Amino acid sequence: MVAVFVMLAMSNTSVNAQDCDPVTRTQMRSMLVQLGYEVKDLETEPGKEKYSIKTTSHNLNIYVAVEQSANSKYIWLTANLGDAPPDTSIRYRKLIRENAIIQPSLFYTSTSGLLMMGLPLENKGLTNVFLRDRIETISNNVGKTRHLWDWQE
Repeated sequence: MVAVFVMLAMSNTSVNAQDCDPVTRTQMRSMLVQLGYEVKDLETEPGKEKYSIKTTSHNLNIYVAVEQSANSKYIWLTANLGDAPPDTSIRYRKLIRENAIIQPSLFYTSTSGLLMMGLPLENKGLTNVFLRDRIETISNNVGKTRHLWDWQE
């Protein structure tokens, strides 16, 4: 019995974020509710759940979609910013350059031609505090870059 105790005391028992289980899609929705967001279900098919929450930054209402990657290794926060500019436009080049400033958030064009901002989160050891911080990060980045993507401004 003493030998077992000594072995346990000598072993490394610290928990790293890399050792934590990923958050399930259901847990992710619950976390958003716990954080006080009104959660809208965008996709309810099991294994493909996608949610939307409303945030505000820079006097702008921002709708952030929250979903897991197909392999559940990442959680993506995304914001639809409307139609993407042509790839050869000056606006497009400015958006791409801005990626160096707003990273790990990034501008990208969806397969359907929409301009998006995304922020991937590794799905390990995710806490409410970190999730809120990342939601605030993408919302702030959407708001502060409005002059680059809002064609009506």
